[in-house]
Amino acid sequence: MKITIAALAVALAAAGASAQEAGLGFQGRSWGAEAQYTRLVEFQGREGLQWRDGQLWLDAGFRTGEIEFDLVLVGEPGHTGIIWHAAGDADYETFYLRHHLSGQPDSVQYAPSFSGNVGWQIYADRAHQDRVNHRLHDWMRVRLVIDEDRADVYLDGERVFHIPHLHRDAETGPIGFWNLAPDDTASAIVANLDIRPGEAAIRGEAPPLPDALAAPGLVTHWQVSAPFAEAALPAGDAPADFLAGRDWTPLDVEPNGIANLARAADVREGDTVLARHVLTSAEPRTVMAEFGYSDRARVYLNGALLYAGNKGWATRDYRYLGTVTRHQSLPLRLREGENELVFAVSETFGGWAVTAAIGED
Repeated sequence: MKITIAALAVALAAAGASAQEAGLGFQGRSWGAEAQYTRLVEFQGREGLQWRDGQLWLDAGFRTGEIEFDLVLVGEPGHTGIIWHAAGDADYETFYLRHHLSGQPDSVQYAPSFSGNVGWQIYADRAHQDRVNHRLHDWMRVRLVIDEDRADVYLDGERVFHIPHLHRDAETGPIGFWNLAPDDTASAIVANLDIRPGEAAIRGEAPPLPDALAAPGLVTHWQVSAPFAEAALPAGDAPADFLAGRDWTPLDVEPNGIANLARAADVREGDTVLARHVLTSAEPRTVMAEFGYSDRARVYLNGALLYAGNKGWATRDYRYLGTVTRHQSLPLRLREGENELVFAVSETFGGWAVTAAIGED
């Protein structure tokens, strides 16, 4: 089964020509591959399978248990990860290492993929990323212990990361490896893969984090439209017929208070959705809304355009990540009765999201 990470890579690199291989034999297993290249190599006296900018996969029938393998991270910048609980070519769990960020607070990352969108900009707290010292150009032994809804990650025998909550259902399916090489310099080498299905002994504990769902005024339920092209958005205020007559899919926020719009819409079918929330007021009044989004948003209240912005990756400077926080604010001048608050949110890669908290008078 092919596992794609195209949504992760769109804005990071223009992918080179890829080569597809089926039934690639290595260490007694038949590997599928789609990558810029794959080749058998000897590194530090050990045989390995090297690939760049693409994916390897195995039909493993894995759900819970342990996955252990030798890994070399080659070159930087780069990202190399493993995939499990795959429910198709665009829906899976992934844990990955950022070659160029060893020892930094986000050197490793867990994120789920929904409809091909790996939402690392949404999942940016200590439950999803952490500081790990990993090496370049040297063999490391990586072990994942995976339960239905949790996982531990070990590096050279030491537990270095705990995932307290896996966001997808525990599917039985293939496992995969992926590498992203933004500058065509990074690659990875894997060897000595050992897959041990069965019960998993999870030993890690969740890091202490505030209860995000307890934030005052947090919008915890949204209604999401079908996806469409960003070019179809009106230049100014939204005409009544633009907002009316749409089918809405209910969507609850994640435990961190952010709505992952890729749960409700497939970005491959259109890069924009409307996320709707209805506010009821007993009288005309003004309240403040704190909000965040990824990547681009327009905010409408009762059809009037109040805000337009872009928080995508590297839009401020080359270090700007575009992670989702509620650091924008707007006054909402409510009328008596129902008020329709709508975010038109457009996505490139890294996390399709909206979050808002509505204050009192």
